[in-house]
Amino acid sequence: MTTIVDNLVKPKADADYREASRHRPLGFAIAGVGVVLAVIAFIGNLAAAGSAEPASTLAWAFGLNTLALGTIKVAIGAILIGILVRLWLRVDGVTSALPALQQSSGDRAPDGFGAVLQTHTTPRALPIHRMARTMWGPMLGMGVMALVAGFFTSLWWAGEGGTTAAAWTQGLQFLGEGLILSGISFLLGSILAALREGGGQVQESLGIPVYTLRMPKAAKAFVALMVTGLMISVAQFVVYLWTTTQAADVVAVNFAWLGPFRELGLGLLLSGIVLALGTIANALGFQFERIRQICTVQLTRGN
Repeated sequence: MTTIVDNLVKPKADADYREASRHRPLGFAIAGVGVVLAVIAFIGNLAAAGSAEPASTLAWAFGLNTLALGTIKVAIGAILIGILVRLWLRVDGVTSALPALQQSSGDRAPDGFGAVLQTHTTPRALPIHRMARTMWGPMLGMGVMALVAGFFTSLWWAGEGGTTAAAWTQGLQFLGEGLILSGISFLLGSILAALREGGGQVQESLGIPVYTLRMPKAAKAFVALMVTGLMISVAQFVVYLWTTTQAADVVAVNFAWLGPFRELGLGLLLSGIVLALGTIANALGFQFERIRQICTVQLTRGN
């Protein structure tokens, strides 16, 4: 599984960085499909507003709207995969170009970016990085399957009504949303892993001390929020299934709090993604400063 995933995110040996990315137009196309689905769902809701019996239309519109949101999240995932591929192309390019500018220097770590680890070789991937590389694909795949299954149960809900179909639809679709956001989170973790490994490889190839940022508190909080959000997404699905065996009054009570509960899970996942993006920005700043430091030392020596 890891080898298959690596083949998806690492460029071929003869890849040309000047070639246009194939992932960006794919991501835009998927996002376009998501927007079209969202517009159709919106039109359905408008039609339901003027209908004497809106329940049936609202059921399938709910399913389609949630599917649309999930489709747009898949588009984000496709573009993130493209970013990973381009990142590894940059690592290969910098590894090839820097030796011409520098022979041996850079014995001081950049300041202002957080705690730094110094080693002689590229540091090993952290357990969370290895997990991220393995899990982003299955998470995205299972999320898409859950969303599609939820859309079909929404058609069942529209045709027959009742709390059983409603429970299956909401449980499945928000489980799918949580899995897709978790897949995006793991993709962001893979980008952080690539920055860590790629930056180490460049420094090691120059024969200079390898400086790597230690895992910051924001990254640890990102992991905690992602895990908590995913657990909530799974828990809401289990509770929705449990409600299908209960009396109507119990179902009504549980439906009242399950809505905010599932939204809490998605909110935690999105909050974790914000922290991950901030961590990526900090790591990029650290590496840009490290490259500037190496080149500046060599230019100073040349003068």
